[in-house]
Amino acid sequence: MPDARNTHCMSLNPQVWHVFTDGSSRHERRQTFSGWAARAAQPETRQIRQISGARPGGTSLEAETEALLAGLQLVPAGAVARLYSDLDPAALREVLQGPVALAARNHLHALWIHPIGRNSNRHHHDVHLMARAAELSAREGARAEAAGLSNAVLDLQDLARAGQSDAPLALHTPWQLPGHTQALQVQLEPVKSSKAAGAGRRAALASLQAAIQGQGRTSEEAMRNALARSVPLLARASLVDLTVPLEWLPAALEVARDLGTVRVLLADQLERAEEPSPGN
Repeated sequence: MPDARNTHCMSLNPQVWHVFTDGSSRHERRQTFSGWAARAAQPETRQIRQISGARPGGTSLEAETEALLAGLQLVPAGAVARLYSDLDPAALREVLQGPVALAARNHLHALWIHPIGRNSNRHHHDVHLMARAAELSAREGARAEAAGLSNAVLDLQDLARAGQSDAPLALHTPWQLPGHTQALQVQLEPVKSSKAAGAGRRAALASLQAAIQGQGRTSEEAMRNALARSVPLLARASLVDLTVPLEWLPAALEVARDLGTVRVLLADQLERAEEPSPGN
């Protein structure tokens, strides 16, 4: 996935990116495979970024969700995203208001959701074909790289021009969700242990609407468990500020090492930064 921190600077007039997604699950020859694809287009700069993938198993909703989340991650930080999907509007709302989607859109200036008719313009038709190709490649055992074009930035003038006139068929009034244009704020802290025998220690990781708890025989083990369970959320954000107590700093750095977008902060540093200056 592209690093949204480096692809677009914040501005008072954010760029608008048009994001098209599709995903499906098919059961054939006693096997189920899911494929998904996403494309983000910026007409003014004529940039197109796209990605696709597939895996064994899964449902159509899971494939659609993967496409939605991947599409949001293609958009640079500080930009406005217009998301076009043929998923049912009620399902769209539920997916995009969940904690993982909140992490995936936290870097955006704003997000507009457009429910549209299936294959109703060239971009959406293309992502449908990409998702299908990814699913077929996975079914035939092809290498994952052959299923799609990851992190592509293509100067396709015909597609850029098509974005101006080839409007998809709108099926519902668009609605807006706010972005935050900042790092996802996550706090990891100890939780009082249960008095029940053998309950061990607990740690909690809290962010936006998500509250994820981990358990273990020691505080460090509980913290590692909470972080491991939160990886799907942390991996979706373009930048995460993870705040931990001093005694958990080494373990948190080790766990976050493989998540390149996670910045580990000390809890006391955060508290000092929030304290008012003497003159205020």
